[in-house]
Amino acid sequence: MRAVLLPHLDTWMRYLDLAGDTHGDGVDGSHGQEPVRVYLAGLGGAASADFAEVATSVRLRGARSLLVDLVGTGWSDPADFGYTIEEHADAVAVVLDALNLRGCTVVGHSLGGGVAISLAHRRPDLVGTLVAAEPNLDPGVGYLSRHVANQSEEAFTTRGYDALRAVIDRDDRTAGMSVFHATTGRWSKRGMYLTSVSMLAERRPTLREQLVAAPMHRAVLVGEGTQNYDLSGLREASVGIHVVPAAGHGMTYDNPAGFAHAIATAIAGSGRAD
Repeated sequence: MRAVLLPHLDTWMRYLDLAGDTHGDGVDGSHGQEPVRVYLAGLGGAASADFAEVATSVRLRGARSLLVDLVGTGWSDPADFGYTIEEHADAVAVVLDALNLRGCTVVGHSLGGGVAISLAHRRPDLVGTLVAAEPNLDPGVGYLSRHVANQSEEAFTTRGYDALRAVIDRDDRTAGMSVFHATTGRWSKRGMYLTSVSMLAERRPTLREQLVAAPMHRAVLVGEGTQNYDLSGLREASVGIHVVPAAGHGMTYDNPAGFAHAIATAIAGSGRAD
């Protein structure tokens, strides 16, 4: 694991840097060097855990991949800042600037999708292709984020966080898994609360409007089992829509191979857009 110091926060942001298999085919069947891919996880997750299997899949392992843990999540340090979508995006930008990267393929799931959209809006030079998996595009829309944000900060940090983790532990045990319980345990309590509030907040332009207006190649991924995800205005703006089979919102866990295939198809800009 590697790290970049965020000077404005005096805190370390950590990431996995996977070199990629340069002997394999790219997602478009080419053998040329592909842009660096940057992966950002959802609320309660950590890219270093959630995307390891996805990024090293046959369809995606050809490119260098950075699995970036957002501030206060995974193995990145917490910080004394607002934990807004925009501040998370600016922190990711510091990492990419430190590595002298431009035109990256940025893949974000849920919260990570919102951060990726904000990054593309604020620093379009850093993003060459944008792939967002079920991002929260509109104010007030969210499930876990709404559950967290409906509490006061004091209530969540003193009681709600532990209660949430107990429910996740029960559900993970029932499903025979433990990753989400582990990654939520790596989140700053304050960071989870403030990030949730920001995910639901009013902003202008909205994340949907930012996505529609973004100049780079864009795609949205939706789980086959997700009900009523609002795709309004996306097809009309030439945003590719791709379905992850046998998956709901938790597609990194539900079907990592199918998720990887959908990401690869979205990056290539080919295949059927459902």
